[in-house]
Amino acid sequence: MPPVVPGPTGRDTAVVPSDGRPAHRAWPAVGREALGAAVALALSVIALGHVMATDRVALLWYDGDSVLLPLVERSIRLGQPFEWAMSPALFFFPELPVYLLCSLVTGTPQQALALNGVLVLLAVYALVRAAANELMPAARRSARIAVSALALGFVTALVLTEYTATATSLELGSLLLTTTYYYGALLAMLGTAVLVLRTVRTGRATVTVLVVLGLVAACTTASNPLYVPWSAAPVVVTLALLSLAGRVPWRPAAWTSGVLVAGAVVGYLLRIPLAPFVSLDPSTYVHPDQAGRTLAFFAALTDDRAGSARGDAELLLLFAGLVLAVGGTVWAWRVRTARTVLVATLLPLVTIVAVSVGVVVAGSQTPRYLEPIVTAPLLALVAVAELVRSAVRRTRVHRPRRGVRLVVAVAAAVVLVAGVAVAPGTVAAVANARYAPAACLDRWADGRHVTGVGQFWTVRPLAAYAESDVDLLQVRDTFETYPWLVDLGAYRDATPTFVVIGANDLWTTAVEDSLGAPASITHCTGFDVYDYAGTAGAAVLQRDVVGSADRIRRERGF
Repeated sequence: MPPVVPGPTGRDTAVVPSDGRPAHRAWPAVGREALGAAVALALSVIALGHVMATDRVALLWYDGDSVLLPLVERSIRLGQPFEWAMSPALFFFPELPVYLLCSLVTGTPQQALALNGVLVLLAVYALVRAAANELMPAARRSARIAVSALALGFVTALVLTEYTATATSLELGSLLLTTTYYYGALLAMLGTAVLVLRTVRTGRATVTVLVVLGLVAACTTASNPLYVPWSAAPVVVTLALLSLAGRVPWRPAAWTSGVLVAGAVVGYLLRIPLAPFVSLDPSTYVHPDQAGRTLAFFAALTDDRAGSARGDAELLLLFAGLVLAVGGTVWAWRVRTARTVLVATLLPLVTIVAVSVGVVVAGSQTPRYLEPIVTAPLLALVAVAELVRSAVRRTRVHRPRRGVRLVVAVAAAVVLVAGVAVAPGTVAAVANARYAPAACLDRWADGRHVTGVGQFWTVRPLAAYAESDVDLLQVRDTFETYPWLVDLGAYRDATPTFVVIGANDLWTTAVEDSLGAPASITHCTGFDVYDYAGTAGAAVLQRDVVGSADRIRRERGF
């Protein structure tokens, strides 16, 4: 169908393609799309290369949460019963299948995690590119591609300001590269926005769009209920406000909102049979009485980021995203532009407000719940670009197209050159990455099939990167099973004979007081291996660890 431009009343009206080229000439279009994809890949590689060159790489590869999907893949590969105790976010859609595919074409967990991160950023570009088609239908294809690349460049710029190894800072951009900090819900949020924009632009809710929208809502909610406050609720509120104001037709808005609500309800119903896999009820994360403390916490985080060049740059970029949403909404409302543009500016604003207020009201001191403030403004960025383009066209002033094209071409060339320059080192670092502590444990095991225990932060990366004949079970400081992001099936008939003691581990009772003297102690960087094979301590481990796991498994219904 022909592209459309805003009509005088804000409706979308069909026009002749602006470039005047015959529709059958597809190769130039393919070339432009390929160039856009190449720029997006270069930006993704630059972001990954930066993370790997800083302490942030520990969060990508070796954090206790980040290694969850490598542990799931390892468990499946070893044929263990699938009896996982997950967080309220199950990571079943789309995180687990995407990671399993990445692991099939890579040789190590580091390679799979790196590939997964690049694919996520490419998916962000693809979804923003789809949104640009809905928001800038009368613009040249090259303009839509350039704006989409600019949006991914915004994310990459955020990543380049981040460098610490912690997940409890305001360094939110690089969390997109990880597999367990909710990228699935963020991609679903962008995908939902694209489907909503399609419905608003055409003025009718087609069966295909509604079915896809319902499936996205149901599958994402079932896997991660954050989809509801991050995406479904802001969309419903935005469409309701604009329908009441007469800026969006009420019928497609009602159908879209109804399907989103129904999809979310179905998703929650699907979580009922999935209950055995959920370790904690989401309500345990809600503490309204701590709202004041939460405000103070985030004020302190902001203050920590301010004062350094990189921290100030990141805060400035996050503020720019808010300005785009607020300014774009005011501008779109006043000029009565296309309704899609108004939706794409107001929706990010509603999302940012809802997420920010929601985190405070919930009393949560978890920065990653603010992640939508990184991705939601990408829609506003594209919408503002369309507002600028439309304003320039209305002025009827000569536009220096050659100058603009030259700037875009130079920017694309710079990004591509930077990506090519970074790529060899990044690829080599990924290919050669090894977890030295796991190598020490493997040397101690010396090919034996052994099972040990340890605390969360110490044993999880060891469990993910050790050889397949070395099994590690997660325990509390009392040697009872710790059922958090772990496969309870791995504890069935296990015979633990050693304890991994990290440098920062705290035990209620000293290990030797609980288990007696070990047969030997092996020192590795960051931890020690207490070997209890052939001693009375091994029987105590069997009783406490395996026995508590059996009880927990029965309680969960496995």
